[in-house]
Amino acid sequence: MSVVHTRGRLTDADRARIHELAERGLKAGRIARIIKRHPSTVQWFMYSQGLSAPASVEKPFSYVRNGRTVHRFTSHEDAFIEALRIQDYSYEEIARNASKRFGTERSAHVVKCRLIMLASREDAA
Repeated sequence: MSVVHTRGRLTDADRARIHELAERGLKAGRIARIIKRHPSTVQWFMYSQGLSAPASVEKPFSYVRNGRTVHRFTSHEDAFIEALRIQDYSYEEIARNASKRFGTERSAHVVKCRLIMLASREDAA
């Protein structure tokens, strides 16, 4: 039996409900089932609002998702990109420098998303 998710952008009511349920301690997956949205949509909204934070990874590892290899950020790479952002480097410059230093190709978009996620970690603390 497959779950049917509502398509399109989150509505104001969805956003309010996510805030309410997150404040009650529910995780993104459970909230997604309740409001009938994709778990990734809910998780990203929670990251962007500081309602949830990504876990820290000490050792690099990769996995395949939808036929593409995903390389997780390590705590060292997180610290590096945050330091460059504080120094007012652009996302493109950060991506280029991180790719060169850590040997994992990063795009400006991926760096921007990761920095948003890291900011949510600070907000959640």
